[in-house]
Amino acid sequence: MYELLGGGLRPPSDTSPQTQDCAGEAHARTTLSVFLFVVLLFVLASAHSVGAGEAEEIVRRADQVRRPGESFVWKVTVTSAEGGKAPTADGFEVFVKGTRRSFVKFVAPARNVGRSLLALDRDLWIYLPDAGRPVRIPLAQRLVGQVANGDLARVDYAGDYDVTLIGAESVEGVPCHVLDLKAKTKDVTYAAIKYWVARDEPRPVKAGFYAGTGTLLKTGSFDPPKDLGGRRLVTRLTFVDAIRKDRTSMMEFGEVKVRDLPDKYFDKNYMKTLD
Repeated sequence: MYELLGGGLRPPSDTSPQTQDCAGEAHARTTLSVFLFVVLLFVLASAHSVGAGEAEEIVRRADQVRRPGESFVWKVTVTSAEGGKAPTADGFEVFVKGTRRSFVKFVAPARNVGRSLLALDRDLWIYLPDAGRPVRIPLAQRLVGQVANGDLARVDYAGDYDVTLIGAESVEGVPCHVLDLKAKTKDVTYAAIKYWVARDEPRPVKAGFYAGTGTLLKTGSFDPPKDLGGRRLVTRLTFVDAIRKDRTSMMEFGEVKVRDLPDKYFDKNYMKTLD
């Protein structure tokens, strides 16, 4: 049957209970789908946030294994080797206050005595007696052997890099978190670091250090921490050149004194007093 409407005919509207039920079910399914989609987005966003927070905490705790305290003095020796040449040794005394200030005295060999480095946040100066005044230099510049200025003067991966947890691997039998570190600014030591941190203990195990071009510059291997000055600390880090495997530098962290340091140590004018 057709209904008469405005002089014309149209099919009668289907208002049967069965049709209404089908329409209601379709609407309910659509509403449920939208709701589930929104919930999924929320869950994914929350998971990403938790993952990022967890990754940052892993790196922050690994940093602590490389820091005796908030204010300390640490004696560091760097032994570098290349090919068949005799190894060379350089000695430093590193004064650190917080995560933003460090002062480095060159103590060996004798020809380097009087030189010093001063890091204030991500700004770095070197003082050379012959120059007579501090000169600003980059953290990424090579200091000695495979060691960059920033490897000695600034170690704050949690503060300098955005961190992503990218997986899990074992390194020489040690189960590790694998993290991708991207520099927050260009004024840091490396553009990126691939970082392996032990899962059973928040300690660094291995690292790959990259230039801004994505080129691997060198790798680093961290010895297991030891009890030193009442804390568990990493006392040896060995760098190996990514191309020339015979080029190595070993940083050994020796005597440490945890004590409050005067602010005058972290002033450019103080650098000249060592001359």
